[in-house]
Amino acid sequence: MSRVKYRNPLFPYVYRFGMPFFDRLFYRRYRREAMSHATGRLLIVGLGPGTDLLFLPPAVTSVAAAEPDPAMRRMATALARRHGVAVDVVDAAGESIPFPDNSFDSVHVGLVLCSVDDVAATLAEIRRVLVPGGKLVVLEHVRGDGVMGRFQDLIAKPWSRLASGCEPNRRTVEAIAAAGFDTGGLRSIRRTLVPPPCTPHLKGVATVSK
Repeated sequence: MSRVKYRNPLFPYVYRFGMPFFDRLFYRRYRREAMSHATGRLLIVGLGPGTDLLFLPPAVTSVAAAEPDPAMRRMATALARRHGVAVDVVDAAGESIPFPDNSFDSVHVGLVLCSVDDVAATLAEIRRVLVPGGKLVVLEHVRGDGVMGRFQDLIAKPWSRLASGCEPNRRTVEAIAAAGFDTGGLRSIRRTLVPPPCTPHLKGVATVSK
């Protein structure tokens, strides 16, 4: 059983109203670039307030999403309705995705692997529901090197409580590789306008290893 972190009940609303500021400064461009790799049957793990639904490319034929937070699900459903996006939003965490094996051609994780309770279990579930050769579309903030990494290690626990489970010092690319993905299509974005501790970022596509 995965451990359950402290969930700040105000965080969904802080995130919902604060995120547009960072989207204008930075994330909108990178969300669009990341989502451009999505194809076919798409699953979004950790849908949040639904912002990524605004950047669906024509190659996507259907969308499902897993989101465990009720407030986030309500926000995402309302956004999808306003913009005419058809999406099946289910109440589920990344560690237990309620879809059969080989259900999706692509899975998107956008600023979510920092806060799932069990990264390895989540990535194992993602690999399970992807078809052979399927794509993991990634936009995440990750642990930095040197002074930044040590700073993130230092504040990881208090930040996690403040930000509803977000751990800024996760070594996400290593975790993706350990889960059996080819990470050659991922790249680090070392300098962004997003302030510490939520920087640097990782973006691109990982594919299921043969």
